[in-house]
Amino acid sequence: MIPRLSTLRLRPRLLPALALLLSLAGCARAPRVEPAPGPLFFPPPPLPARVQFLGSVSSPLDLPRPRSGFADFILGPPPLKFPLVKPLAAALRDGKLYVCDSVLNTVIIYNLLTGEAGLLPGDAGNGKLQQANNLEFDEQGNLYVADKKRQAVLVYDARGAFVRAVGRPGEAEPVDMAPAGGLLYVCDIKDHQIEVWDAASGALVRQFGSKGNGKGEFYLPSQVALGPDGNLYVTDTGNFRVQKLTPEGEFLATVGGHGTALGNFAWPKGLGLDGDGRLYVADSRFANVQIFDPEGRLLLFFGGPGPTRGHLDLPAGLSVMPWPEAPWLRERLAAGFVPEWLVIVVSQKGDGMVNFFAVASDDAPAP
Repeated sequence: MIPRLSTLRLRPRLLPALALLLSLAGCARAPRVEPAPGPLFFPPPPLPARVQFLGSVSSPLDLPRPRSGFADFILGPPPLKFPLVKPLAAALRDGKLYVCDSVLNTVIIYNLLTGEAGLLPGDAGNGKLQQANNLEFDEQGNLYVADKKRQAVLVYDARGAFVRAVGRPGEAEPVDMAPAGGLLYVCDIKDHQIEVWDAASGALVRQFGSKGNGKGEFYLPSQVALGPDGNLYVTDTGNFRVQKLTPEGEFLATVGGHGTALGNFAWPKGLGLDGDGRLYVADSRFANVQIFDPEGRLLLFFGGPGPTRGHLDLPAGLSVMPWPEAPWLRERLAAGFVPEWLVIVVSQKGDGMVNFFAVASDDAPAP
């Protein structure tokens, strides 16, 4: 039988301590709750906001939580699985974020809808990745992963099952590719050129470029993308520029150049284009992303070195897509901000690795 409090006898020497505790409890203040940080815009006020930083993902802890805080209190927090170590590239499809990690040598999948995390199912056996450098989806939802060590591009279907590996072992070292129309436009960093492969067989269709710094020549080509105009855009990293070419390899224009002025590059890496033809280029040394209009004129930049919120740390991969209907992203939008494009920028280290930025439409009013 448990005795009632009124029947308990307290030792005399405990009474002063009890009185002190009661007096302290009466004077205790509620813990201070820090206000949530406000929206982060680029350019900063008072200029009209065109880009908003939404948040970042570095591990499953940054995803929507499928369990409540009370469940975590009772059962304990879920085990931390699949944190990023050194990511290089990311892409979002159907609410799932696919991330290449160069240390883990695999593709990690984060579900932004359910909070689940896992590995690419087909990353085993013949589909085993050895050095995942970059990834891209085609219109059918097939996933292409450039593997420099395997000297191949590995293809997985929309469910993540391995389909085939295509490449020219001993002849090319692919670090990025752009699938389109049954072809793969491949950055071959070994011979400093662009190769065009048949996407089904890997057979060489054509190749263009060579090591150099002239028009149509490359030094360490690292990223390639197809623009809405049908032309190729190549990050010519070692020459500190982006080159624009026809799909047949005819030189059209250059964007950027070596320097510290706005519009120049120090070490350009990831690139992408939106449907209006704007070019986005991530610079690892500047730790920012610069946006250029279709004529190659600088519009603005965002990001910047840390440790502030929305900073970038050795950004490598970049992807641009139409604004998706993803609750995890939508709930982070500032009131009145109307997004048209989502830009994903991958930092190789730091607190925020896969970073999400919303880009407003041209005719959207500033919030």
